[in-house]
Parts: sequence; C-alpha cells; structure tokens
Amino acid sequence: MRFTLAKARLVTYVWQLSAIALLATPSVASATFSIVACDRNGNCGAAVATNNLAVGASVPYAQANVGALVSQFETNPTYGPKGLALLASGQSPDAAIRVLLDGDNNFDNSGITARQIGMVDARGHSATYTGAEALSSVWAGAEHGDGFSIQGNGLASELVVSSMKRVFLSSTGTLAERLMASLEAGEMAGGQTTGKLSAALLLKTPEGAWQDIDLRIDSAAEPVRDLRRLLEQHYALQAILRAERQVKNGAINDAHTSISEALHRSHGWDRIWRRAARLAMAMGDKDRALDYLSVFLAINPVWGRMEIRDIIYQPLHTNTLFKSWNN
Repeated sequence: MRFTLAKARLVTYVWQLSAIALLATPSVASATFSIVACDRNGNCGAAVATNNLAVGASVPYAQANVGALVSQFETNPTYGPKGLALLASGQSPDAAIRVLLDGDNNFDNSGITARQIGMVDARGHSATYTGAEALSSVWAGAEHGDGFSIQGNGLASELVVSSMKRVFLSSTGTLAERLMASLEAGEMAGGQTTGKLSAALLLKTPEGAWQDIDLRIDSAAEPVRDLRRLLEQHYALQAILRAERQVKNGAINDAHTSISEALHRSHGWDRIWRRAARLAMAMGDKDRALDYLSVFLAINPVWGRMEIRDIIYQPLHTNTLFKSWNN
C-alpha cells in the first residue's frame, strides 16, 4: 500500500514537471505560409495555407484599391479591419503595422512576439513583421517587394518562401491565378512541417460583386489541391456565363471557345455541363448537346433525368440515345 501511494505521488510529480516544461517551451505547432498582393488595376488579395482549422475565416483580409494583409502564427483578427482602415486613410504598410503592434494589448493572451504580419497597399508598397516567438518556429521568415509580401512560419525551409516569390513574379494570368500558383509553389517546396488542414484564397476587385473571389477549404487532407479545384470551378462559371452572353450576341465561334474552357475547368461540376447542353441546343448543335447531356447524366443521374424533360430538348426526342435515357 505504501509503495502504491509513493508510486502515485511520483507519477503526479513527474506529470507536473512535464506540464511546467511544456508551458515554458515555445510553441512550434503553428505553421502557416501566405502571400498578399495588389496589382495595378486595384485588385488586392491573399492566399494562405495552414495546419489549423478554417484559415480563411480569420487570417486574410483585402479591399480593392486599398490593400491586403494577413495576421498569422498567433492571429489577431482585429488586425484585419484595423489594418485596412489604416491603409485606406493613407498610412503606409510600415506605419500601419507599427500602429497595429502598438495597440495589440496582448490579444488572446498572446503578445506581439507571437505575431506575423504581411501587408501590401494598392500603390505597391509592402511590409512584414515577424515576432521573436514566431521566429523560433522550425523555419520562419518573409520576403516582400513591389506589390507583394510573402511570409511563413513552421516551414520546411527558406525554399518555401523563395519558391513562392519566384513563381508569383514569373507567372501570368489574373492576380487570383498568380496567388494560387504561388501558394502551390510553397506547398511543393515543403510547406508546413506540422501538417496541413485548411487553405483560402481571397480577392477583392474594383468591380466587386461576382468578380470578387472568396474561396475556403476549412478542413481537408489536401487543402491546397482542393483550393485549386475551387478556383478552377470559379473560372469555369465565369467562362460559361461569358459563353451565354456570346450566344445571345451571335458570337458563336467565341461561344464554343468559352464553353470548351468552362468544361475543361469544371472538374465534374454538374451545373456547368447542364448549361453547356442548353447552350448547344440554343445554337442548334444537337450532337454537342447530346455529348454534354451524357456527361451531365453520368455526374448527376437524378437531376439529369429531370433536365431532359425540359421542352428545350424536344428536337432530340427522336434520337435513339436520348430515348434510351427516358426508359
């Protein structure tokens, strides 16, 4: 009995010492890499990946013709709206970061040593900050330049950030596509050391509305890969909408090109194949309509069988393949 009691006390003592040691050890569980950027047209955005849940809900912020920023490692979500307001008032990214840090007030029991910030304004000025605690993670650092800022912590190596920079500066396409390519480059270079869970891409445009992009993978085994799929589907929708306008305006050849792009980028999105079939019928192209409907029915049989009852497909009623779908 004495031995059991002594043993229990020893176990408790060892556990207490371990808990104290864990509290005294800097956390290396955080791991995030991100890019913020603006282009000369006033588009501003961010792309980010991390091993935490729902990164898009708290880390990236952007405003067209103003700027973009991320707050990571130990995120202070108040930095987002405050930082954008400071940029909108004319403050430089450097000055805005100083104001944010001065007003941190140890949010969520974390001080400025646990903050990592990247910020860019619509004029192309950029700045970063990485606190001492963030720097103590496996690898942490940042690079910024004209129109962009890239930062990360808990990374495999410096190659993550340098690869993101190289790809962003050398890539073409929309700002959203360049942000996505940069994030993928970081992932390919090793990404986070402690795993991966979520990713997000945010873009604010001067046009606003449906031109803006706010895509989030809140929890997944391959969040960056899944984020790429969502971005492709975003552009698939843009392409099919463009095709619908082109058909309405009689630009049939252009419409075929736009439909091809939409289907290529659809990643099996049933809605895109349905709209392509309807466009083919509007252009009097029954063969293409049958091809598109075949794929649509394979992806979503229930909706497909409802769709083929629509009067728009009446010219196909005598077709053998079409009749087989109604059996």
